[in-house]
Amino acid sequence: MRLALPLLLLLPSVALAQPPKAPPEVPRVLLLGDSIRLGYAPLVAKKLDGTAEVVHHKENGGDTATTLKNLDAWIEGVKPTVVHFNCGLHDLKFGKKANAHQVPIDDYEKNLRAIVARLKEATPHIVFATTTPILDDRHAQRKGDFDRFDKDVTAYNERAVKVMLELGVPVDDLNRIVRDGGAGALIGKDGTHYTPAGSERLADAVTDCVRRQLGLKNPTVLRAPASGPEAVKAYRDAEAAADKLVPEAFKKMRVPEFAVPASKDEWEKRRPDVRAKVVAALGDLPPRPEKPKAHLVSAEIRQGFRVERLRIDNGVDGVMSSLMIIPDGLKGPAPAVLWLHSSSYDHTQLLQPNTNGGEEPLGVTFAKRGWVVFAPDAAWYGDRAGQGPAGPRELTREQQDSLHKYHLWFGRTLWGMFVRDDQVALDYLCTRPEVDAKKIGATGISMGSTRSWWLAAVDDRVACAAGVACLTRYENLLHHGQLRQHGTYYFVTGLLKSFDSEGVIALIAPRPVLFLTGELDAGSPADGIQVIEGKVGGVYKAAGEPDRFRSVRYADVGHTYTPEMRKEVLAWFDRWLK
Repeated sequence: MRLALPLLLLLPSVALAQPPKAPPEVPRVLLLGDSIRLGYAPLVAKKLDGTAEVVHHKENGGDTATTLKNLDAWIEGVKPTVVHFNCGLHDLKFGKKANAHQVPIDDYEKNLRAIVARLKEATPHIVFATTTPILDDRHAQRKGDFDRFDKDVTAYNERAVKVMLELGVPVDDLNRIVRDGGAGALIGKDGTHYTPAGSERLADAVTDCVRRQLGLKNPTVLRAPASGPEAVKAYRDAEAAADKLVPEAFKKMRVPEFAVPASKDEWEKRRPDVRAKVVAALGDLPPRPEKPKAHLVSAEIRQGFRVERLRIDNGVDGVMSSLMIIPDGLKGPAPAVLWLHSSSYDHTQLLQPNTNGGEEPLGVTFAKRGWVVFAPDAAWYGDRAGQGPAGPRELTREQQDSLHKYHLWFGRTLWGMFVRDDQVALDYLCTRPEVDAKKIGATGISMGSTRSWWLAAVDDRVACAAGVACLTRYENLLHHGQLRQHGTYYFVTGLLKSFDSEGVIALIAPRPVLFLTGELDAGSPADGIQVIEGKVGGVYKAAGEPDRFRSVRYADVGHTYTPEMRKEVLAWFDRWLK
């Protein structure tokens, strides 16, 4: 639903200036806080226009005592879906005459707890924002009756973060955003408030954080897929009926056989030629940037981990939106998981409950195991939506088709650009000091699964991989008349002149790879999976590492991610990402 008017309402200290304009089904976001909030609130309202109604009071919220005093009036009549608030800039004022902080740090903590308790009566979706930096020298030039010191900002923020994590409130780390962007450039002459560029940077961070909270408004319900004898019979009957419709010319089409090597030496000699043919099928891809440029959009602190939202320049047609999760307590470079999303979601699914085979968000589950997690968005997902050749006029399928045509002009495939983008993401991941570049796994479901095994095939930096669904042998897909199961993005050029997808997957050997596939998945015909198992399993056996290849077929499961599959993926990475 698109709203025609900007969704910014100014509140006096005791009530709304006018009733909310948006219809009741539109979520409301209440922004509370001091003068820093006054700078970014109008910008946040514009950025969330059409998504949420932004409500905020027009005066400075002051310290925690003032906020607590006025909180009931500010909340009254709003019925917020999400509340984003900050307090601290006034609390830490150091009075020159009193030789004391305006609100001592212990009272600050007490007030914060009371504020959160009251806000939770209004909504479970609360976010606290850290106090932004102070430039001591600039602030001192004001020669006022109080000082502010950046060391106090640090102390008050540390106390606030401790409280929020205890209370289960995520923290929007605006302080980190300012330091990342350069406090000297973003903060104005008074050493406290922000230039237009600074307010814009803060607004981007707040908007991104709020969007994540809005995504929890209607959580996914984890439903068991259809299974059992009736589901199997229905699938087999439908498959048989569809097979009869396939013209004989396509049924007779045969792909050159991929010969299983007899020994490790034979495979090592053949592998370069196989790899060259696989890479050539992706098209004439442009070189990747020598050093990926990353822009930090937002940073959150949560119980047990940090969340970073990033934009990474792919060096060709724009920036890749992405999400990173960094566990707390890392004592050195840690294993990492490159999580590649499906065609139905973007990076946000990584933090959504009741998806990927479990109630707990898969990203949280990975982080609890001490793994860094990185999730880049593919070509028209996340922030990349509406960034194709026609701009915002084209989304999803139209953007896909235009990009497919565009890249063909330059002799490259859209799937090749998918793989290249995932390599750019891998390039960036390897630069992070938190990551052990020799222990990176790749995984995903559906399109994400295919992204995982293609990436592992062409890039040896992937130490192990796990794919859920979408293990497809192309000849069998054609024989069953199921090319329509996959979008235009999925296809490459010339591969079947040499071999089928077993040639691609074999390139992963001898690195560990796991496949979990339902036999009731029309996009991954089971007879094709059996061929892959025989061929690729043979390569691993020849390489002397048969236990590093594992494929599990579930007889009565379709295109889905089950709890059992999640257990298999976790066990696989537990074993190989050491």
